Amino acid sequence: MAPTLRVLVAAAALFPLACVAVFPSVESPHGKARSSRSLEQVLADIVGGPLREKWIVLVVDPSAETIMPLNRIIRALYDSDQTPPLLIFKAEGKWDDRLPPPEDLRGRFAFILVVGSEPEWLVDVSDVWTPAMLLVVNVNASYDARPLLELPLIQRAISLALLEASDDKGTVEFLLFTSRPFSRDPEGGRRMKLFLGSWDDQLFSTIDALFPERFETFGGEVLHVASDYDDYPLIYETDDVDGMNILILKALGDWLNFTFTTTSVASDDLWGSLENGTWTGLLGDVYRGEKNITVNYFTVVYERARDFDYTATYFTEGFGFALRVPPPLPAWRNLFLPFTPLLWASVVGAVVLTTPVIYLLIRETEGTTFTDVAILVFKSLVQQSSSTVSKKGAARLLVGVWWIGGLILALSYTGNLIAVLTVPVFPSLISTIEGLADSNFRVSMVDYGEFVPEALATSADQYLKALGDRMDLVENHPDDEISYRQLLDLLLEGRHAITETYSYLRNMLADDEQGRRHTYVLREQIYTGALAFFLPKHTPWTPRLDRGIRRLVEAGLVDKWYRDLMGDMAAGGLQQQQQGTGEEKALTISNLQGPFLALALGLGLASLAFLLEVSLHRQAAAVEAQRSGVKG
Repeated sequence: MAPTLRVLVAAAALFPLACVAVFPSVESPHGKARSSRSLEQVLADIVGGPLREKWIVLVVDPSAETIMPLNRIIRALYDSDQTPPLLIFKAEGKWDDRLPPPEDLRGRFAFILVVGSEPEWLVDVSDVWTPAMLLVVNVNASYDARPLLELPLIQRAISLALLEASDDKGTVEFLLFTSRPFSRDPEGGRRMKLFLGSWDDQLFSTIDALFPERFETFGGEVLHVASDYDDYPLIYETDDVDGMNILILKALGDWLNFTFTTTSVASDDLWGSLENGTWTGLLGDVYRGEKNITVNYFTVVYERARDFDYTATYFTEGFGFALRVPPPLPAWRNLFLPFTPLLWASVVGAVVLTTPVIYLLIRETEGTTFTDVAILVFKSLVQQSSSTVSKKGAARLLVGVWWIGGLILALSYTGNLIAVLTVPVFPSLISTIEGLADSNFRVSMVDYGEFVPEALATSADQYLKALGDRMDLVENHPDDEISYRQLLDLLLEGRHAITETYSYLRNMLADDEQGRRHTYVLREQIYTGALAFFLPKHTPWTPRLDRGIRRLVEAGLVDKWYRDLMGDMAAGGLQQQQQGTGEEKALTISNLQGPFLALALGLGLASLAFLLEVSLHRQAAAVEAQRSGVKG
């Protein structure tokens, strides 16, 4: 039993898809009937055969109805045992934009456009109607459908075929063609209409046979790339143009047989954004059709996906933040850094508790003063031996335990002190976006047209919004080095954090001596997105690039090229100045400020004590002299 046939007849409808079936215009009624029956059978074979898994959109132009009655085609398709769902549009008048475009389901539909001449309403077709698979059927043998195939609107179809009838000595034979604009004939002309063979339901029984790949090779085509060389590691200039994305393009070019040209900057010196409804920069050059593709740092976002075609994504990255490393803590504090404040408090508490306990245990029997006991306790902390030890068992046990504890404390302190004395100690670094938002740092970025400043200023996230409110933009100078030098100077002054694409930011700092030594990059990124190449909307060869890019990504080549270009920077994390160089070096006065300051402090206190003792001694001598005088 034949499946249910879904039919919609609508006036003023049209779809820009193409596969042409040409049938001779025969004056005799018998010739016309013979052509109609032949066409009906061929269409039934196609719809019930290679297109049986597709939803069919049949668009019939009025110029075809005088030769091919629509009702007979519908009847033939309805009687087929393999008829898929059908949408039938009868094109009359102008294109109707009220018809909902099947953008989300375009890969599910196959369009069959039946014409007898070039449809006038094609000029009014909405830009959103772009079938992925198009079969144009030309029912008029006196009309050459080649100009129709050459229309840009028709060339948008990823899969495109033309079914055309040839009337040779009264015998109708149906010929199948495709269009390969990148392929050339011996005279150098583009093969816009390439013969595949006479119609045979066995030979063309699959969808791949009916719609062969149009862009198997690009035939030595030269693609024009809108690029900006200041985009390390994606694309940059040395003696030649290099970068990860250039390597991707070269690999694709070797596979598909194309070469490409590049530009150092966009035609308007901007990066690429939507301003007042107009695309600028690299994206603007592509949108206007001046360039075929752009391969710089562009993530897939709504506005770009709406107005451009984009390839399979090849990398994921966001925007990072760099800050100046705060100056190291004063060297005199090194003496206290081996232990945490809580541990220091515990040591002091142990001394304060142990000293009076030992004193209470031995004072009555051995006549030891509290000062002697305090010195005994302190000696164990600095690994000094004691000449006398209590003879009482309880006191000996407590002193022994204290000596063991003092030994452990002394060794732990000494081991950590060596590391602290030789490596600068820095305050706690800001390591998160939240921490940066809560700090007093302002944020700066070169104003080259990226979306980040506006996105931060309007963000619903309180921390991102706080950063956007403190954003200072650096004017985009025609010479990028001037702009980024100003940005780096703001960073090194220590009052600004700067933001840029993560890999570019790390490379910019690595290339600058001061940036290498005195800055670090947060691991956390914002607006992380998938990077892709962008092409004009409805570019039919985008899927070929998709396939090649996916293969490069899955093979690990893109990641390898990235790591080769970034080197140690690819690992992420703080800059090398936070990791130490591992070189042996002698200690300096700066390293040992703490001990010398402690010695100076001790000398000062000892001098005060000495002066105090001298003063007290003199006062005592004077008092004694007065007493002696009175007695005399």
